[in-house]
Amino acid sequence: MTSEELKTKIFGKTETGERYTFRQWLIFVWFALSLFLLCAAAEDASITVLLVLFANFAASAHYINKLPLPEDPEKYLDDDEED
Repeated sequence: MTSEELKTKIFGKTETGERYTFRQWLIFVWFALSLFLLCAAAEDASITVLLVLFANFAASAHYINKLPLPEDPEKYLDDDEED
């Protein structure tokens, strides 16, 4: 396995077939970790800790919205229940 194949396997591909960059992958990991920490601390943490965790999550969500994520496949699927 070449280094390019390994990087593609780790970082994934965009909808255009390009490999995600390391920075884009780090933004995704940041988002996932901040969501996990916010959910894990929701019951036991003080309000100050929750505010800091929420601000961290909001910042990561802002950056993840800038990533070239694949389009929603629901557009192309014809599975409406109206028939």
